[in-house]
Amino acid sequence: MPDPTTLDFVSGAPATRRVKEDPFWSTVVRRHGDVDVVVLPPEAPPSGEVPADAPTVDAPAAREQQRARMASLWTALGLPAEPSHLDDVWFAGGPEGTLRWQGTATFDELDPVTASTALQRVVDLLPEADGWSVLTPADGIARVLAGRPAGLGREELQVLLPTTSRVVIRLRSGLEVVGSVAADEALRGGE
Repeated sequence: MPDPTTLDFVSGAPATRRVKEDPFWSTVVRRHGDVDVVVLPPEAPPSGEVPADAPTVDAPAAREQQRARMASLWTALGLPAEPSHLDDVWFAGGPEGTLRWQGTATFDELDPVTASTALQRVVDLLPEADGWSVLTPADGIARVLAGRPAGLGREELQVLLPTTSRVVIRLRSGLEVVGSVAADEALRGGE
C-alpha cells in the first residue's frame, strides 16, 4: 500500500478536470451524480527483490512438490487418476535466482457430468479465507480463474472446460528461490 505521507493529492478544479477527461470516471460521475468519486493513485509495483532471509529450495524437490499438489487437486475435483496429457515447465521469475513452475493437465473423453462437476467443485475448494480470489466468467469458455498471494509473488489456477468432455487444469506457482545456478540449469531443461 502506498505511504500516505508521500502521495500528491489533487483536489478541487484540477481533480474535477482529470475526472472529466477520463472516459470511465466521467461516465460514472455523469450517471451517478449523487456519489463522490475518490480516485487513489496506483500501488507501487513490487520491488522485484528477494528478501535476504528467503529460504532457497531445491528445484527438483520443488517440482515434485508442485506435481503432487496438482495431482491432489485433480483428485479432489473427481477427475481420473491420470490425465490424457500432462506437462510442466519452469520459467524465469522476475528476480534473479527465482523460478515459477507451471503445470498443465488435460483430461479428454470425460463424461460431461464429471467435467461440469469438476468445474463446480473447484470453486468450493478455493475458499476466500485461504486468500483465493475466484472468478467464474459468465461468457466464453466455461472456466474458473483463481489467484492468491504466495510467499513470493502470486499463485494462479485456471480450470477450463473447452468442450463438454474435456477439462484443462493449469497451475502456476509463486516464486521459488533456487539460486542463480539452479535457475539457469532448470531453464536449460534440467530439473
